[in-house]
Amino acid sequence: MRILFSSRIRESEMRPIFWDIRRAGQSRNPLLTRCARAWYLFLAGVMVFMTASPQPLWAQSAPRSSISRLIAQNQLDDAEKQLWSILSQQPDQGWALDLMAEIRMRQERTSEAEALLRRALTLDPKDVQAYRKLGDLYRLLGNSPQAIEAYSHVVAIAPSDVAANVELAVLYQEASQYKESIAAARQVPAASRPPRILPVLAADYFATGEAAKVPPLIPSLLRHANSEPEVLRDFVTVLLRNGYVEDAAHLMDNVRPAKPSADYLHTLARVRAAERKPQEALALLSQALKMQPKSFELLYEAAGLAVQQNHLEEMIGLLRRADGVQPNRPEVLQKLSLALLKIGRRAGAVAAARRLNSIQPNNPDNEYVLAFTLIESDLPEQAEPIARKLAAARPDDANSQLLLGIAEFKIGDTAGAKHDLQRCLSIDPHLADAHYYLALMARREGNIDAARGELEEVVRTNPEHASAEAELGTLYLQTGNLEQARAVLEQAVKVAPAVSQYHYHLALTYSRLGLQEPARTEMDTYNRLRQTEDEEHKRERSVAQPPGPSQQP
Repeated sequence: MRILFSSRIRESEMRPIFWDIRRAGQSRNPLLTRCARAWYLFLAGVMVFMTASPQPLWAQSAPRSSISRLIAQNQLDDAEKQLWSILSQQPDQGWALDLMAEIRMRQERTSEAEALLRRALTLDPKDVQAYRKLGDLYRLLGNSPQAIEAYSHVVAIAPSDVAANVELAVLYQEASQYKESIAAARQVPAASRPPRILPVLAADYFATGEAAKVPPLIPSLLRHANSEPEVLRDFVTVLLRNGYVEDAAHLMDNVRPAKPSADYLHTLARVRAAERKPQEALALLSQALKMQPKSFELLYEAAGLAVQQNHLEEMIGLLRRADGVQPNRPEVLQKLSLALLKIGRRAGAVAAARRLNSIQPNNPDNEYVLAFTLIESDLPEQAEPIARKLAAARPDDANSQLLLGIAEFKIGDTAGAKHDLQRCLSIDPHLADAHYYLALMARREGNIDAARGELEEVVRTNPEHASAEAELGTLYLQTGNLEQARAVLEQAVKVAPAVSQYHYHLALTYSRLGLQEPARTEMDTYNRLRQTEDEEHKRERSVAQPPGPSQQP
């Protein structure tokens, strides 16, 4: 049989073989004669195939393997040159089109990759590799329905294809089609299932009310817990998401290595956070970060835990590090902008919000963050056109109408502000900030009763609204209700201790009540905070001011 795969055999070398078979065919032994005839016909067919076929299978497989190897090694230019050489002579070579599409996918030229794969499928509607690569392409593009369709074609042609069934299980689970996900996973024999399918099946079983089927998955998980840390993390996350916190903690104890890795510490931190032990969780993430200081996930999750502890400075530091590892991630810039704003670093907050909008222009959520940051940074003139655009685009969104109303109030457009704030309350009657700004307008107009009514409603329903408490306290102070003023101002200082003006008004209240020592303490706090605020404002103005002629490089 070796002759079938030899590239060196010649017709002259075949003649003795045919001659021997011919003589055997003239034998008087019937069995020998039949065998000889069968061999004769077989070899004749081989000769026809070898002389008629323009490119035998062995001639196709060699360049295909070579080019595939080049692509795997990311030597895309060399691979492309070889493919163009083949396709220029044989433009209908499906395997070459498939490989060229893979190159285009790696180059992020997705529309070209899709066109190449569609061309390959017109030549061969059962081209499994073309469908598989289409599935990969659509999955990368986030187009789940088309990815599912492509992988489904693979499974229709090759029902036992492990990779395609696994991808289908994952995609169906992400699309909340849990029964279809289970069906796809069951197409893969249990012994052949890759570890990554275990958390997918667990999530499916919880979603379909079959939690009893989750424990039998754990023995397989335990075998791969140390070699596949991401699978362990995903499985534990599924348990936590479904309220099985104790089971997740027990599982982590069972797989604890002698020397915990960063991945193990990361997963354990999630368990501790779910157990409402944020300090322990943050400490675990800090340990993990010493091992992997440039892990975006660790930095981002640690920032989330830091803000839960109200450690805003630590959160900002972690977010800046995350931004250094993976620059311009929208979720990082959004949180960074709001955190900087909360601690009074308004210039930094605006800079982060502007960068957010530059990388994702015309994104309404980002524009909202920018407009809000500009308003809080006393730049309402810049915020107003952005807020107006948002309100027009989202006429039924109470927060967008609120933002516009605040911007109008701050630029002095009282009529416009009142109209838009009232419209906001017609959409959501309980929006505290709308009541708060209507109260400010009523007070400016001298309508103290209306202002007090609005503010009392805000404080009653939102005891953490420091601005409303402080405003109500000053109103009580103005009208001589000193004990009421003291109560709400003490709450304002408790909620927002870094705002100097709250301490000032509380000091005045204590003084009028004859409480001189507390009044002195509050006034000292006011002076200290005021000095810090003034220094921060000077720093921001110096950053915002362009250099003069003498400062130019």
